[in-house]
Formats: sequence, structure tokens, C-alpha cells
Amino acid sequence: MRCSHLLSLILLQLGLGTAFQQRRIANSVAFTRTDERVLQRPSTCLWQANRVDRQTAWNDKYQELVDFYEKNGHFTVKKPSSLYTWIATQRRKRRGTEGCIPHTDEQTRLLDEIEFPWGSGEITWNDKYQELVEFKKKNGHLRAEYKSSLYVWQLIQRRKNNGMKGYSPLTDDQVRLLDEIDFPWDTRRQTTWNDKYQELVEFKKNHGHLRAEYKSSLYDWQEVQRRKRNGMDGYSPLTDDQVRLLDEIDFPWDARRQTLWNDKYQELVEFKKKHGHLRAECRSSLYDWQ
Repeated sequence: MRCSHLLSLILLQLGLGTAFQQRRIANSVAFTRTDERVLQRPSTCLWQANRVDRQTAWNDKYQELVDFYEKNGHFTVKKPSSLYTWIATQRRKRRGTEGCIPHTDEQTRLLDEIEFPWGSGEITWNDKYQELVEFKKKNGHLRAEYKSSLYVWQLIQRRKNNGMKGYSPLTDDQVRLLDEIDFPWDTRRQTTWNDKYQELVEFKKNHGHLRAEYKSSLYDWQEVQRRKRNGMDGYSPLTDDQVRLLDEIDFPWDARRQTLWNDKYQELVEFKKKHGHLRAECRSSLYDWQ
């Protein structure tokens, strides 16, 4: 059957055979080609459908990433999550990792437009940053144990920010993220503040109040904290963490009000010592204060 069909095709090419034979062979060839297209069409359509599905899925995930960035201002996605996995996959695609379908030019352009962090080191930075965030939530501060991995990582961030030779600079996004958690860029200044705060805490434990001796170093330090809180020119503002720590020990932000209260309280103490009771004369200033 195949041989006769082949012979007929040869005759057709050579222009031999009867007109009927030529028409029959031409129809047979046309049918065969049509049949081949029909047979090929399902697989072609399936391939095209899969391609469209992949592109749609990619677009949906890309839009999710855009929405995340617009809401949070960064690409620090928590793991495990589908978006975190998708981000890691985009980096593998860019590196040409075996088994990963490469990006189209359009996909690469879209990711570049939102300044997508291609470097794999970005994952490590984000993971460590998230660890630092969790540390602060748990402990209320950023003072990691000396020489721990988190302590060393913070040290590296300061060196990067100071432009130290051999360290790649931090991105604007990284600096902003660290600023958001009141990262202590100057450890010397932070240590001094913490030491003085601890001294104030001990003072309150020993005396039951925060009224340090006039013009003592602790008295002057408290005055500086009030000026910082009030945004006085020449004073760097307190961090949220510092305000919280001072609030925890009922720090008197209004010194005048505190002084008046303390004076009146001292007057009441003296009254009791003298009279043995707290029944001040009706409508007197001490009576009204009580």
C-alpha cells in the first residue's frame, strides 16, 4: 500500500499517469497534510494553553509582590510563604539554574522596574533582619549577646553604613528598615544612654522616687531627656524604645508639675510629723491638694 502510494507520488511529480490518477493522488496528499495538522493541533493547543497558564500564574504572583512592596516598602517576605518561595525561584531563573525555565525579556523588565533584589545575599540579609525584629519583640531592645551571630551582624551593618573599606554599602531600603526599629548606629552613644538609664532605675529602687540631687549628673541627664522629648533645637530626638523604657519607670516628663507635686507632698509629710495626722485645715491649700 505504501509502495503504491509512493509510486503514485513520483508519477505525480513527473507529470505522468492519467488525469484521474493525478487528481486522486493530489486529494490524498492534501488529506494527509490536513490530517497531520489536525493530529498536531491538540498538542499545539495544549502547549499554548500551558504557556498561557504559566504566564497568568506568573503575572498574578508578580502583582502580589507589587502589592506587598507598595504596602510595606520592601521585599522582606516572611518564610515560609508562597511569595517567599516565588521570589527565590525568580533568582534561580535569573542564575540559569538547571530545571528552571528562564525569564522572558518582559518578565525581567518588570522585575527590574520595581528594583527587584536579584542577589542571593539579599535573602540572608532579610532573614537576619527578621531575626533582629523578632529579638526586639521578645526582649524589648537590640542588645544581642556579645559575639553572637546577631551581635556580629549588627556590627557589620554599622561598618557598611560608615563606608568601611571592604564592605558593600547598605541600600536605602536596608537603612530605612533598620531605622524603623531604632537601630543603634552609634553604639558608644547607645551604651552611655543605657548606662545612665540603668543608674536612674537603681536610684528609684533605692529612694522610691526619681528626684535626683539638683545639678547632679543624673539630674542633668533627666533634663536632657525632657528636652529631647520636646524636640528642642540641638537635641537629637529620643527613640521609641527609649521613650518606652522611661515610661516604664513613670519618668516625670513635665518637671514643673513634678516639682510642684513633690513640694506639696513634702509639705504633707512635714504636716504629719508635726501634728501626727493628715487632717489639714478646711479649705487650706494642703486641704485642697489632698
